Amino acid sequence: MKTKALKLFSLFVFLILGTSALAPNGISKNEELVKSFITARNNYDVAQVKALTTETYHETFVDGTKEIADQAQLLDRILWGKEMASQIKLLEIKSDSNTVTTLEENTNYLDVALKRKNRKFKIVYTVKNNRIQNQKIDTLPGYNQLLGFNTEKYWKFVEYCEKHGYTYNHQALNQEAGIYLRAVLEKYRSDNKQ
Repeated sequence: MKTKALKLFSLFVFLILGTSALAPNGISKNEELVKSFITARNNYDVAQVKALTTETYHETFVDGTKEIADQAQLLDRILWGKEMASQIKLLEIKSDSNTVTTLEENTNYLDVALKRKNRKFKIVYTVKNNRIQNQKIDTLPGYNQLLGFNTEKYWKFVEYCEKHGYTYNHQALNQEAGIYLRAVLEKYRSDNKQ
């Protein structure tokens, strides 16, 4: 009788511990954290993004190239994104212990003004102590062709800027740079209506 009770107790503890990492609908807490992070980025809520990430947060491509060096740069990039109407569309999400893997589509006003194609990435988020530590970004098959198409569109914009004396490439991608770039892109779009 004691053995049966012990087995039932062990099963009960296992079920409690096994489901404690799941949100009420069966989605992991880490997945909910990443969804909240994406929502906060899409709403340009720097306070919420700051609360969801570590101070040492960073983003890198799988080849080691840094996209975002730290949390401060992330917050600046979000304010740049606000001016550029940046949006992340979550296409897929799954989790495994302290990582969450997503498939995301990124767009901003550069894509609209330059008639570029949207970019999709596989992103692996690492979570520690209920905060996002970093993102590792990977491209998907077909990315090189997409990059070629988008680069061609971008170089036409660069030529336009050089011809008219506009700055097109700022050192810091912050809100001020976003305001300026948005204005130049709107002028470019207006001048190149077809």
